[in-house]
Amino acid sequence: MTKAELARQLSVIPRTVARYEAGEAPRGLANALSGVLGFPASYFERPEAPIFDSSEVRFRAARRASARERDAAVAAGISGVEIDGWISQRFVLPEVGLPSLAGNSPQIAAQLLRGVWGLGTKALPNLVQLCESRGVRVYSLPPFADAVDAYSMWRSGTPYVFLARRKSPERIRFDLAHEIGHLVLHDSEPCETAALEREADAFASEFLVPAASIIEYLPSNPLVADILDVRSQFKVSAMALAMAAQKAGWLSDWNYRQICIELSTRGFRSSEPGGMPNYEMSRVFPQVLNRPDSKVNARTIASELDLPVSDVHALTFGVELRTAQDTEVTSDTSHTSPSGRYRLHAV
Repeated sequence: MTKAELARQLSVIPRTVARYEAGEAPRGLANALSGVLGFPASYFERPEAPIFDSSEVRFRAARRASARERDAAVAAGISGVEIDGWISQRFVLPEVGLPSLAGNSPQIAAQLLRGVWGLGTKALPNLVQLCESRGVRVYSLPPFADAVDAYSMWRSGTPYVFLARRKSPERIRFDLAHEIGHLVLHDSEPCETAALEREADAFASEFLVPAASIIEYLPSNPLVADILDVRSQFKVSAMALAMAAQKAGWLSDWNYRQICIELSTRGFRSSEPGGMPNYEMSRVFPQVLNRPDSKVNARTIASELDLPVSDVHALTFGVELRTAQDTEVTSDTSHTSPSGRYRLHAV
């Protein structure tokens, strides 16, 4: 909400809301704010929450999203960081294994990261779970933040990625690879520019489908049928694979244009017919929220952090709302760390 909208809901003037935000809200206002904003009244009386603003993060769709939409997405991220802190106090998460590769070209950085992670040139597995296994915290954004597509940041030595879920699974997979590119290449860059976005795109393309893999899996000047077969193996969009093949010199400019025309005619510019049947899901959150020997659930987290339970569901991929047969869970409940926290395994 804008100040004017909130003032109207509270039956005050916008200047009064500005005073509330400056710390002058009367203590009895908590219930009124709770009724209007949907947060527990206790949220407005708690100690300071983590604070960061949109200048600290890099948005996947910065030019298309308004400042209001970016601020809303950042606000959701603040809750995500708090949830992550709550989980980290009770579970041992994988250590961060995301090196700084600043100074390298995007293509070289992608090849180096594949090498560090022992991935070779093969198709990548579930990318959300792969990132989690290297200590990257991956959270899903609530629907009101869909306009930003994705964003990432480093905070206290921990990398975070927040993903919107409105696009096809293949495009969300590309968004995640794009944000990993920002994390390894641009952690010290002072601002977001079109050039940095292009570098992150180039990183994502090479990370998902290396040029060496294109030569190995695709014939020279491939047909649309070849493109569709390999895109299913590498779980990328057909358009993205065709562009990667063209940039690798494995597809002539003329053939690339013809393939793009045919793919557009068949609906591949706005969707991904015959693509991935499901979104890639987290392996961490099912182990936290669906443990048979634990009473931890989204309501527990929401209660202890004074957050709406709907926000906890939205940020954790909605795993608690999915049925057991829809969620692939691998958990080891027999081992805890010396601190007594459960040790999570993202394999």
